[in-house]
Amino acid sequence: MIDAIITQLQGAGFTAARSSDAEPARTDTVPGLVSLVDPVVDSNLWPLNLPEQAPATNGVYQLVGWNEIDVDGYRLGRVDTYVLSLRSPQFDPLRTMTDSLIDRVAAYRGTVSWSITDAATDYEPEPLQYRAHFELQAAALAMTAPAIPAAFVHVVGATSTDNDLDAWAVRQTVTEQIAVVIVADQDDIDAQRRAVGDVLLGMDTGDDGVSPLVYLAGQPTAISGRHVYWRELYGYQRLIQST
Repeated sequence: MIDAIITQLQGAGFTAARSSDAEPARTDTVPGLVSLVDPVVDSNLWPLNLPEQAPATNGVYQLVGWNEIDVDGYRLGRVDTYVLSLRSPQFDPLRTMTDSLIDRVAAYRGTVSWSITDAATDYEPEPLQYRAHFELQAAALAMTAPAIPAAFVHVVGATSTDNDLDAWAVRQTVTEQIAVVIVADQDDIDAQRRAVGDVLLGMDTGDDGVSPLVYLAGQPTAISGRHVYWRELYGYQRLIQST
């Protein structure tokens, strides 16, 4: 049933996968950070430490931590935290770089959601330079080839009716509960929820089911940057019996 739901979602334009296939270790946000910041410092950006012959105006970044986005025990996303320092011997160029970085982060749209979560400035007397420090967070999907909107699908539970038969025979109706975790930008999540409903509500559950797919409940489970993880719960009934 999960595969049938994934096929329906893919046909509606979602990057859909089983939640069990998600793997946060697949994500790599460093190339995105470099493409975001490199133009701000005229490509004078380095990881961890500056080389000896680095120009006076530059940038240095470091990955300082990461967390997973967990839904029902499945690790569907990852949030990387970077510390970025911009440096210049004069304050005005530093202010220009700072404004440019803020504008680029605010305008960025893509499969990774970037946000500035903290900032500070200081002055270093030796060498003489002004510095602007930023904490940047990158929220990425735990997919090999991520794309937004995305959907992860998994079973969250099952309930059953009492046995209809006696004399050591069993026949029960089981209600399967399936979670569809939609990942979309904040300004697009409502439209994507409707799109999911359009293709799943009333879906034929095939030989295994004795009822169509119905809607049960929904709620947001995580918000990271511009990305919202919204868990929609669908259900259908199937018949089980002893032989």
